[in-house]
Amino acid sequence: MSAGLTAAVARSDNEGKYRSRNPIVRRLVGRFLAHVATAVARARPRSVLEVGCGEGAVLEYLADRNPGTRFDGLELDPAALARARRRCPRTSLLRGDVYTLPFAAQAYDLVLCLEVLEHLPDPGRALREIRRVARHGLLLSVPHEPFFRLGNALRGRHWRHLGNPEDHLQHWGARGFAAFCAEHVTVESCRSAFPWLLVYGTV
Repeated sequence: MSAGLTAAVARSDNEGKYRSRNPIVRRLVGRFLAHVATAVARARPRSVLEVGCGEGAVLEYLADRNPGTRFDGLELDPAALARARRRCPRTSLLRGDVYTLPFAAQAYDLVLCLEVLEHLPDPGRALREIRRVARHGLLLSVPHEPFFRLGNALRGRHWRHLGNPEDHLQHWGARGFAAFCAEHVTVESCRSAFPWLLVYGTV
């Protein structure tokens, strides 16, 4: 889950949530990962691409649970990519931009884009490109607003921006995000994995 996908986007400490010792954060992140793993298992893909894989935490989690599936990742931020390569040495990881993915059309059974779209000035353009490389399905996640910002504010984070991280340019509730995704894919499900939303769509 990465913010480092375009040169114009400032990068936040995306990996911090996976290192957190806060029991509430750990529980929420664990629940999110479990939802992602369930969606991937139901899709039964042979090949998966994570666009904006960051430091590789999600790829590592999924690869451990799906030994027969090929997992690849793409990340623009070089420091995050270096960490991902250390964490996932058997995974193919490339540096690239979400707006111009270096893959053929329908190259992957399933494409993941987790906590990326909210960072982008043009998420529609990104989603069209993500859809292009997906053969069957897409799994997309963004913060569930306004609950995500409220949770940050209650923890004393990002007070100057009322709980909103500076690099979050887009804000969606459940209906709004499902409607946005429906402009590009057939939405099969929209679920809350508080404080995130998960949409599974087919092409």
